[in-house]
Amino acid sequence: MKVNFTKIGIFVSIVMVSGCQTTGNSADKLYNQYRGKTNNKAFSIGTNGVAGAAWGAASKSEAMKLAQKTCVDSGGFNCSVTEINGRAISNQSNNSTVNNYNITSQGVSYKPNLLVQSSGFFVNSEYILTTSKVVDACSKINYERSGRLFETTVVRVDRANNIAVLKALTPNKSYAHISSQKQTTQGERTYTYGYDQSDMVNAKTPTYQGKITDGIISSASGQYNDVRFMRTTNEVNEGNVGGPVIAENGDVIGIVSNVNKDSIKSSMFTIFLNELNIDYKVTKKSKPISPAKIAEASKKFSVPLVCLNEA
Repeated sequence: MKVNFTKIGIFVSIVMVSGCQTTGNSADKLYNQYRGKTNNKAFSIGTNGVAGAAWGAASKSEAMKLAQKTCVDSGGFNCSVTEINGRAISNQSNNSTVNNYNITSQGVSYKPNLLVQSSGFFVNSEYILTTSKVVDACSKINYERSGRLFETTVVRVDRANNIAVLKALTPNKSYAHISSQKQTTQGERTYTYGYDQSDMVNAKTPTYQGKITDGIISSASGQYNDVRFMRTTNEVNEGNVGGPVIAENGDVIGIVSNVNKDSIKSSMFTIFLNELNIDYKVTKKSKPISPAKIAEASKKFSVPLVCLNEA
């Protein structure tokens, strides 16, 4: 679709390529069209393939606003201006990983804080459990899946126990099964599932790679014999914090609280969920399943969280 603003001499074109058919214009064709135009032009694209371009504007800033508005108005998700006057917006060379993402949500611009890494997991189709520390560090929290960002809102924070619950605006089909176990057994085998950042060149959003680790419960209580927590031998990093600790049968038995391998027990975070009247599924499975099956299931119900602060 083309819109001709004759009064100010601005020509804006938009296109959507999120479907399978590209019989009309494509984002590439729009981009090539934009490249051939005179300056005071800008190109914007969303993570869902909706693009917008403007040229012949009164100024570069006006071209940026028009390209961004066209992309957003056309249904673009997390639209960002990637070029002005044919030059990429980047403080790094073209061969560098893009770390200066510009995320727009409800008219507000955000920048991801890539120093804050964390995970979370769905306890039902709408609610995500994580730690309170990631919530305290961010103005807004999204989660990433397949190169797209999905919005959440903070429901409640329990700083005393380092727990937080988020509500996803887009429901998730898969969610964790919570252990019905009331007692923690030292020596029990455990798995953790978390996310490391992927160095994807020219990605439109931060992207992540899932990672599973195995270990055992080394201590049935935390520091100073704190029975709310347990300690495992699993290898963990910042990307694991907020993610699930999983038993051999695939049930979640805890949340990774910190890189010191402390985890809050499921018997504690279920109290938190009960107080908020949030449903979750409890199972009494006894047979162990393979690590491959645990990884496959965990990938579906756990997510990397993206910390956003206003730009």
